[in-house]
Amino acid sequence: MKEKEEKKIKIIPIGGLGAIGKNITLFEYKDDIIIVDCGIMFPSYETPGIDFIIPDFSYIVKNKDKIRAIIITHGHEDHIGAIPFLLQKINAPIYATKLTIGLIQSRLLERPPKSKPVYREIKPRDVEKIGVFTIEFIRVTHSIVDSIGLAIKTDVGVIIHTGDFKIDFSPVDGDITDIHRFSEYGEKGVLLLMSDSTNAERQGFTQSESIIDNKLIDIFSSSKGRIIIVTFASNINRIQQVLDVSRRFNRKVVLSGYSLLKNVEISKTLGYLNINEDMMVNVDDAHKFQNKKFVIIGTGSQGEPMSAIYRMANGTHRNFTIEKGDTVIITASVIPGNERLVTNVINLLMKLGAEVYYDRDSDIHVSGHGSAKELKLMISITKPKFFMPIHGEYKHMKAHAKIAELLKVRSNSILIASSGDVLELSKKSFVKTKSLNLSQIYVDGNEIGNVDSSVIKDRQLMSTEGILIVTLIIGEGMLINEPRIITKGFIEYSTKIIDYLKKEILNWTNKMLSEKISYGNIEMELKKDIKKYIFKNSKRNTLIEIQIIEI
Repeated sequence: MKEKEEKKIKIIPIGGLGAIGKNITLFEYKDDIIIVDCGIMFPSYETPGIDFIIPDFSYIVKNKDKIRAIIITHGHEDHIGAIPFLLQKINAPIYATKLTIGLIQSRLLERPPKSKPVYREIKPRDVEKIGVFTIEFIRVTHSIVDSIGLAIKTDVGVIIHTGDFKIDFSPVDGDITDIHRFSEYGEKGVLLLMSDSTNAERQGFTQSESIIDNKLIDIFSSSKGRIIIVTFASNINRIQQVLDVSRRFNRKVVLSGYSLLKNVEISKTLGYLNINEDMMVNVDDAHKFQNKKFVIIGTGSQGEPMSAIYRMANGTHRNFTIEKGDTVIITASVIPGNERLVTNVINLLMKLGAEVYYDRDSDIHVSGHGSAKELKLMISITKPKFFMPIHGEYKHMKAHAKIAELLKVRSNSILIASSGDVLELSKKSFVKTKSLNLSQIYVDGNEIGNVDSSVIKDRQLMSTEGILIVTLIIGEGMLINEPRIITKGFIEYSTKIIDYLKKEILNWTNKMLSEKISYGNIEMELKKDIKKYIFKNSKRNTLIEIQIIEI
């Protein structure tokens, strides 16, 4: 008799592994697929001009008839930001908590889907049957309220997906990670644990959000001027803390930043923020109050060039400019890759005379992700047969894998995957079978797609090396005028260099024209010779552009 085929679940992380952002994972069993999270990744200095990066949805589109649901663990951009782009390609119900749905709806106003989405509002400990999957939603504490983890049940076994979490016994909103429920699953048997790795390199426990109250009170007590709080627009608990302390010190509050205003309005409407309207002041009316009488809450914790604090520091904000005597509190940690942007803003704020508190002060911001001891606790109570670190750079996932090994999870039962890997999970094994060929999908203004690598390279060159443009006007097979040279972002060490280049370009071009060389080859040869000359004389790898105009 033929041996019965072993049941296997496919797990396909399309993003979120080996980097911070673009979180999305598919779970495929029989003829059903569920999608968990759908986020964006913010660009780095290596991708100038790019707005953000979204997942490659090609596998989803290819299998769209199998998609049963989009399940969202929480409302951060790296988990919901790509939903508007996904809904342009497929239609599936969205399962999420109340606040997360509100934030998704707000994003969809900016980029409406082809058909009206169906929302399924869920609460912690709700259980939903979705195709062949039965899913329980489990409360977790994170830096945004209404966050959940998942227990995904099939006849193969139980998969625990923690979402982003920490174990905070005194959170601002009182919603504690449901350790008891995770533990109950551990007692019954967990086949696979997929757990947040972001802070795996940090020892001990992540501090509680509640410690920030005392630091805010100390700063408010000593400040004699204007106070500017810089935070993530999604950190509703932090905004509530600032509102409460501002009320205590009888300061009015001004909100600055489009995303912040939107999120505060959504959170207030849904009952997640307790706001005394008498203390709120419109940004245009703030000038009516003395500096010591109000607080500004603004965006820009990652040094974003269009953010409120960046514009205040650079004098381009419509209402506020940083002044001596201001106190600026940047209550957020720096996302890897944004260090230079944030440092530049901090330096500028200090030069302008502001007192600046930022993440070097351990009690001005605490992470929303669990540190090593919390990760140990999650592994200990769920007792998984197989373990997969998720959400983090490779070094974070590697550190998390070592934690699991210390807790006696066998090394051959731990799988560190990459985005695009196709993994197969059965009762007996957890292995990688192949990898999808994924593209980097950039959002560049109105353009969405796989931006040619040469475009990114040209932008990098222009931002660091400058550009030199040569215009040649040719008529009847000869140059009509001397070459015209324009430079941007390129230091002209001497007019002699440019004058010499003009003469050389004139000689090179006339020689090639006399030899009947094609315009395409003339352009190529000139680029090569000019680049060689400039590098020799300036050590700059300047971008060269040749314009040939025939009349």
